Amino acid sequence: MAEPLLQIRNLKIRIQRGNEYGYPVNDISYDLFENETLGVVGESGSGKSMHILAMLGLLPRGLVVESGEILFAGRDLLKMKEKEQRDIRGNEIGVVFQDPMTSLNPVLTIGRQISEVLVRHKRLDWASARNKAKELLELVGIPDAERRMRSFPFQFSGGMRQRVMIAIALACGPRLLIADEATTALDVTIQAQVIDLIRSLKDRFGMSVLWITHDIGVVAGFAETVQVMYAGQIMERGPVRSVFYNTANAYTWSLLKSLPRADQLAEEALYQIPGQPPNPFQLAKGDPFAERNPFATARCFEERPVLRPVGDVDGHQVSAWYDLKARIEETRTRT
Repeated sequence: MAEPLLQIRNLKIRIQRGNEYGYPVNDISYDLFENETLGVVGESGSGKSMHILAMLGLLPRGLVVESGEILFAGRDLLKMKEKEQRDIRGNEIGVVFQDPMTSLNPVLTIGRQISEVLVRHKRLDWASARNKAKELLELVGIPDAERRMRSFPFQFSGGMRQRVMIAIALACGPRLLIADEATTALDVTIQAQVIDLIRSLKDRFGMSVLWITHDIGVVAGFAETVQVMYAGQIMERGPVRSVFYNTANAYTWSLLKSLPRADQLAEEALYQIPGQPPNPFQLAKGDPFAERNPFATARCFEERPVLRPVGDVDGHQVSAWYDLKARIEETRTRT
């Protein structure tokens, strides 16, 4: 079997407040293979974006990697010097962040910002870089690319700015594209267009995609693998179809139950997960979702579960002490 493109091993990220320590990412491990699309989902504060920032060497001040490895093509990104990280970031790993307006430089033209990436990483001269930048704008569906090269970010709509960010991320032909909440600020129509664009570009360039989102519904028709995170831990992971139709963790079940249904009545309230996500400085010793889990057992409050296989589906794993289907049936029987 081929080696994974990305390997994360026992990653822990620590934040300090006075004499207290918190762990927004608390011992996670997973693999991402060539040409695979992985959707990482979870509520705000689940650690999904934080571990990506560690991968890119962009952790905010006060946060440090306490332990673990992040191997990209066999190289540990955490052991690299700043210059080595910069050479990989934007070159072999492309990134599209949530808000393109804050990611783009407001005083530089779109053409200049794309060209700079090509000059920096591919050592192109400015004329060649400009021609390539125009091709990239056309590739991501921006009309009249020659004229729009001279435009500034404020002259583009939100959807068009996000297309520019995708063009910048793809400029050097990365092996891995990371989209961190890339469609959150867009309306659903533009969101669908951006997802379709990334899907087609992924197939065209044969790259891997790591899609970070709080909306589990977004990954349904896009990713091959879904990973559900909560309180800095992986709660469930596996092929999208298996996780959606053979859900094994109560947190995943709660996220799916929160999605609007086509047959839902207008006056019917959406399901809300009770309670609040835990404070990273006050993590329970057991399952972090136990306090909000209607199907939790006594063991859930006392002992932290580890990932285990689900049924006979290759790659489907869950972090839970209970059998979710059995617990749901028990609840129905009691009521």
